[in-house]
Amino acid sequence: MSGQRDEQGDDMATHEETLAQLYQGVEHCENIHNAIQHALLMATNLSESLQNSLGGTGAYDEVGGYSESVLTQLQLSAQTVEQTKQAIENLMARFEIVY
Repeated sequence: MSGQRDEQGDDMATHEETLAQLYQGVEHCENIHNAIQHALLMATNLSESLQNSLGGTGAYDEVGGYSESVLTQLQLSAQTVEQTKQAIENLMARFEIVY
């Protein structure tokens, strides 16, 4: 393959290098997803604590919306990371078929 690499240019990755990078991308997505899940748990606990201690008060009105927004954003982030992982896995499958 090194002969092909020279013909294609130094900046072209080999098939094996590209596949390794894609596998690493999937691992990164899994790590990010796990971190987001942990953050979601903490945000849920925060939201519940605020609701239990301040629910129905003006103070809750001041901070509760932020807490809910954090939960929503984390949920969207988790979905986006999962979609990214699936897209990489689909690309890997196509990449393996082509080569």
